[in-house]
Amino acid sequence: MPSDLAVIIDDSATSRKILERLIASIGGVVARTFADAEAALAFCRKCRPGLVVVGESSGGRPAADFVRSLQAVAADDDIPVLVVASAENRAAVDTAREAGAADHLLEPIDHREFYIRARQLLVRRNAGRRLREELASHRADSGDRHRDEQQVLSRVIDALPTMVCVTGADGRYLMVNRGFAALVGIKPERLVGKRPNEAHDDRVAQFIMDGDAELLAGAVPPGGIAEETVMRDGAPCVLLVARAMVFSGADRSPLLLTVLLDATERRREERHLSESQADAADRRRTEFLYNMSHELRTPLNAIIGFSQVIASEMLGPVGTPKYAGYARDILDSAERLLGIVNDILDVSRLEAGTLELTEETIDVAGTVADLLKLVEERARAAGVRLEFVHEGLIPQLRADARKLRQIVINLLTNAVKFSQPRSVVEVVLRNAGGAVVIVVADRGIGMDSQEVELAMTRFGQVATPWARKHDGTGLGLPLAIGLAELHGASLTIHSAKGVGTTVTVAFPRERSEPMPADRPAASAGLARGSA
Repeated sequence: MPSDLAVIIDDSATSRKILERLIASIGGVVARTFADAEAALAFCRKCRPGLVVVGESSGGRPAADFVRSLQAVAADDDIPVLVVASAENRAAVDTAREAGAADHLLEPIDHREFYIRARQLLVRRNAGRRLREELASHRADSGDRHRDEQQVLSRVIDALPTMVCVTGADGRYLMVNRGFAALVGIKPERLVGKRPNEAHDDRVAQFIMDGDAELLAGAVPPGGIAEETVMRDGAPCVLLVARAMVFSGADRSPLLLTVLLDATERRREERHLSESQADAADRRRTEFLYNMSHELRTPLNAIIGFSQVIASEMLGPVGTPKYAGYARDILDSAERLLGIVNDILDVSRLEAGTLELTEETIDVAGTVADLLKLVEERARAAGVRLEFVHEGLIPQLRADARKLRQIVINLLTNAVKFSQPRSVVEVVLRNAGGAVVIVVADRGIGMDSQEVELAMTRFGQVATPWARKHDGTGLGLPLAIGLAELHGASLTIHSAKGVGTTVTVAFPRERSEPMPADRPAASAGLARGSA
């Protein structure tokens, strides 16, 4: 039978169709699918495929059982088995690999990853098959079988896309192919008869000697281990290493075989694939948040508009006073929900890199004073006093007014939310060498370093009794950080458990408008809030 034959065994018809399409994508490979393990084994016994792809449960049997059965019916033919299993069932993969499976993939299967691994198994299988066929053909035509087999074997091994060396029990090279000689930069005839550290005292020599020692000690070598090294030109290289010990002659002398495969490009593709998958997942999440936010804003705007009409009795008296109160409640809830949706939308735009600034000249002191009025009622209800302090003459700021308000209101809301009753939240405006600095400090529950890190992550909230009393998405602080960075500002947090938290937003000097030379410097203080 041709070597471009693949057998697929899986209980699921859908999985078989998917795997059949993936096999077809390799090109020049014919796939046969089976749901029954015994039928698949009978086919493999007769046709000897170049690759077998097995689901974690094949024909009602674990993948490991099928691998063992395949080895029993094709003991004279090394048929590679690729196991496909769900990420939750790593145990099935481990037992299948221990039983002799050549490789595995976890679901969901990536098309490119399947192509690389399945093709590699077919290439290695075909190379081994060509070796056996050439040896068999040469034995039939040659009178001196032993000599010709050695010559044929040497030529075939030289042609393999791998690096091969054989050492004896004394650690000396008995045979190397051209690929291995090229790896260490020494001609084959100069390697044979020498120990690795005598011929090339490098990292390759060390792991060959270490591997030989393990084989002679009776250790079972792991399959396909990766060894990172450096080529002679200084370029980094990843080698897949396989080792085996065979016995030769009447005295059963051990021969130690080391096969190396250059997997540098495969490792690079795997990393690129992993990064691409992560980027794609981020894009999908960002697009979902963006679309979801837009879909929610449309009905919310309608709710807010109609509740404003009812609450203000724009079209005439409502009749029952309670209805007007309900309308105000609807309006408050809808506006709060709209604020959350807007935060999510801004976060998705920040992640996508599409959030832009609409800059104007802003009176920072006046803006902060207005925002204090917005949170004054909430602070009073929580028993928190607000204080507003100027330190120096505050210059006007060139910034996006809406985003500056978002930064400050998020910091103020957090400070009030996590403050102890009868404590103070202080807002300080500072002129730091012409740069505008905004400081929001509370004397609340505070955080340790790990809690600060969690609070700075999107949707992260520190689990405390106070946090559980209040609603929140965990977006306020991360959004403030992102909006500050969009302005070129820095946002730093200093916090201690039971002491409080101080958040400092420092804008760059170039965002400050020039100060009038004739205006005197001033320091003013304003206290707001309730005991």
